[in-house]
Amino acid sequence: MKKELRCLLPLLGMVLGFLTTTRTSDLAQNTDAPVLKKINQTYFVNGEEANDASILSSHHVYLNSSKALLAEPENSEWNMVSKDLTDGTMDFFYFDSANYSYRQFAFDNEKSIDTLSKDSVDADDTNFGEVGCPVPKKRINSDGSVSLYTPGYTPVSSENTNITSAKNEASAFENAENYSKVKVTNPNAFPYRSAGQLVITYKNILNNETGKYENLNFVGTGFLEGPDILVTAGHCLYADVTIAYNGDDSREDYLNNPRFPDSIYYYPARNGSEDPYGGIEVERIYLEDSYYLNAEKDWGCCKLAEKIGNKTGWLGKISNFYEENYPLVSFGYPGSKNGYMYESSGIITKLEDNGWYYRTTLDTESGQSGSPYNVTTENGRYACGIHAYSVNGSYAGGIRIDSFIFAFLNSFVAGDLVYEILPSDYGFADAYPTDENTETEFKTHQLDNGLTFRTRRYRTGFIQGEYIVMSSVRSDIEKKEAFIEYSFNAPVNKIEVDLTYWRPPLHEYINSSNGSAYLQVKDGEGWNNVFNLLAESTNLPTDRTKPTTYTIDFDQPTYVFRFYSEYHGNSYVKDANRGRLCIGKMVIWSESKNYIPLNGSEFEYEPSKWNNNTAGLYNCYAYALNTKKHGFLQPGGSEGHHIANTQNYLEKEVLIDMVELDASNYGFNFEAIGKYEQCDPGFYKVALAVAPKEDYHWYRQNYDGTWSHKPGSGIITNVDYLHEVIYDPETCVRIVNGYHYKDFYGFFQVNVNTMI
Repeated sequence: MKKELRCLLPLLGMVLGFLTTTRTSDLAQNTDAPVLKKINQTYFVNGEEANDASILSSHHVYLNSSKALLAEPENSEWNMVSKDLTDGTMDFFYFDSANYSYRQFAFDNEKSIDTLSKDSVDADDTNFGEVGCPVPKKRINSDGSVSLYTPGYTPVSSENTNITSAKNEASAFENAENYSKVKVTNPNAFPYRSAGQLVITYKNILNNETGKYENLNFVGTGFLEGPDILVTAGHCLYADVTIAYNGDDSREDYLNNPRFPDSIYYYPARNGSEDPYGGIEVERIYLEDSYYLNAEKDWGCCKLAEKIGNKTGWLGKISNFYEENYPLVSFGYPGSKNGYMYESSGIITKLEDNGWYYRTTLDTESGQSGSPYNVTTENGRYACGIHAYSVNGSYAGGIRIDSFIFAFLNSFVAGDLVYEILPSDYGFADAYPTDENTETEFKTHQLDNGLTFRTRRYRTGFIQGEYIVMSSVRSDIEKKEAFIEYSFNAPVNKIEVDLTYWRPPLHEYINSSNGSAYLQVKDGEGWNNVFNLLAESTNLPTDRTKPTTYTIDFDQPTYVFRFYSEYHGNSYVKDANRGRLCIGKMVIWSESKNYIPLNGSEFEYEPSKWNNNTAGLYNCYAYALNTKKHGFLQPGGSEGHHIANTQNYLEKEVLIDMVELDASNYGFNFEAIGKYEQCDPGFYKVALAVAPKEDYHWYRQNYDGTWSHKPGSGIITNVDYLHEVIYDPETCVRIVNGYHYKDFYGFFQVNVNTMI
């Protein structure tokens, strides 16, 4: 049995905060998601009438320059525009489809993209190399052209094992030419649950007849191509809604003024009024320039607020696919079918001269805009296009996924490295250690599968050759807690872990009323609870021969987490270990590229050791070197140099020369290192930035992967000017004490163990 859970990053300013995870079945309780109902033949969203998004496509055509753009790009070279629905900001940026890498944590602006490690991706090259994304494979089409394809993701769980296809008696993918359109009897089966219905809301639209401002709602279809990347038709994401439609011209303003929606929610595997995953909010919209400017190439995609694809799975994709009369299927939400999913089948009849649009014999109707076009080839199922329109019922058409679309979607999927950790891999004894060294010092584990990680623990051991077991209950041990902490060199995206009680709670004594047990992530000097092991909703097994596999997904780079339990009761068996909670096999999904690695020599983030009544005696340079020996230390201070009396002090070469002079005189090691390089053993990473002609500033990497700094004589912090946790000093907002440290001088490794 498997349960899937996730954690969400809370509001701006909270430091590495994570909300309590929820089970899949609980997701439908999202009270913020709009409620969609159909009464007779009309959709209503929160009681307001909704229309089908397909009515916008015929109006969203720009034949002249009178179109009013929401924003004009400042940079001349751009091919993508994005709109953040959480703060309203827009970005124009250039995406190089032949030279890209994983868009780690949804980097958008050019500055951030330029910091990524990139590799050439050439369709004519047989060696793609690593791009931090799934490496595509090739298909040679019948006309000699090349298609690239990558597989999707199908979660493996007991919930899926007995699920059949839509028709039950036959697979649409195998019999596409034999029938036209059928109801999907179980949209929560894969691949159907990789698609869902969209609820699209435009707010404050003037009704000319009533003089009041109203909300306009539309419905469409979308599908997943990654954990949190949703694909749909462009007119579902950007359109002129102040037009006449369905005989109603009360909102017509006679202007050519398309706009982005104010909100979009995605309902995976919707089945009439049933929403097994609830409504997932869209955070950001992406459009290609050809659609934003001229309504051509009618596609777009969205970044979701949750990585729901880790639960539902996502579709494989194939680029530049075209074989005449090739069978395909599409599944989505026809407007007349009351929120039920239907699957259409047909063949590809033509590729339009512009190379963008397919013609097909699919039987579609309004509401299915944004549905995937799927073909079976190369022993797999792949999305080759996006449904966008139909022509007088004579044929349906959609956007072909070309090289550009393929690359852009691929850039949102990490080519994760997956490792398995077994209880026997730790090398722990059959005991519950309580010594200070085991509790405070990390032990390094190097597995045969290539994974290196570190642990420290208290009252946790490898018991009877079965599980890693925490025991927080024992009468003769004063501290009634147990933990095992994990530290990784690369950030972890998610884990799957087997958990269970050793014996039922009646025998172990610990339960939610007299104790606590959590999976926790590092939060500054403390810990944040991610998953409650003892919660009723967790339903932790009591038969250790039948553990439950839980999936925990991380939205932020997570280098450090721990399992922790604590007992608050007073029942014991004399000198016996109780409160035993078991950790079994764990599968780790780890970043493969574009992260700033650790090596285990980094310092813990402990501002309390600096933020006292002596904080004013030390500065950012002293903090970067982790020393209080030389007070308010200045580069070159070992020989009396000072920023006020050294000519050209802040020039890069001069400033670094000063640090190297200190390294020689004070006996520490200092040298430049690449951002994505791992430091040598015993070294840790620091970063240097400068406010031109004003000041310098240092940052240092913490053992949990975050970065911290000391603003002059102020207190230690791990957040930037916007109060966001710093994961990358090169891309954070470096405004400190009124200075803008806009010139970034690079990364360096430091070893100060011998500093005098």
